[in-house]
Amino acid sequence: MKTIYLLSNIILFAIIVSSCKKDEKDNLVVPPTAVEAPMETKKIECYQAVVEQDTILLTLDVNSVNDFNGELTYSYYQKDKSFGTLLGNVRGDTIFADYTFQSEGKTSVREMAFLKKDPTTYVEGYGDIIETNEKTVFKDKKAIKFDGNIIYKKINCN
Repeated sequence: MKTIYLLSNIILFAIIVSSCKKDEKDNLVVPPTAVEAPMETKKIECYQAVVEQDTILLTLDVNSVNDFNGELTYSYYQKDKSFGTLLGNVRGDTIFADYTFQSEGKTSVREMAFLKKDPTTYVEGYGDIIETNEKTVFKDKKAIKFDGNIIYKKINCN
C-alpha cells in the first residue's frame, strides 16, 4: 500500500511539475522585433538636351507625393557653365520648379517648367517672364509654350 501511495504521489508531482513548465512556456513573453518601414526607393532619371554646340543635363527625382528635386547643368560652348538645383512639384504631365543656379559667380532663382511628352522626353517651357521678390517667374503659367527647341532625351545616369 505504501508503494502505491508513494507511486501515486510521484506521478502527481510529475504532473504538477510538467504543467508548471508548460505554463512557463505559454507565459513566455517574446520582445517585439523592430520592423523598419520600407524605404522609398529613389528613382533618379537623367536627360540631355543638345542645342547646336550647347549641352544641358537634367537630373530628376520625383517622389510618391509628386514633390520634385533635381539638378540642371548648362554647358555652353565657349562660355561659362551654369549649374544649380531644381525644387518643385508635378502637376499632371508638367513639372514646375524653382531653379537656383550659379552663373558667373552670381546666384539667381528662375521658375522653370518641363512638359513630359512621352516616357523618354521632356520639353522645356518658355513664355513671358517678370521679376518678383528677386526671382524670375512666368507672367502667366497658362500661357507657357512647349514648342521650343530645348528637348531633353532620356540617357543613362553615370
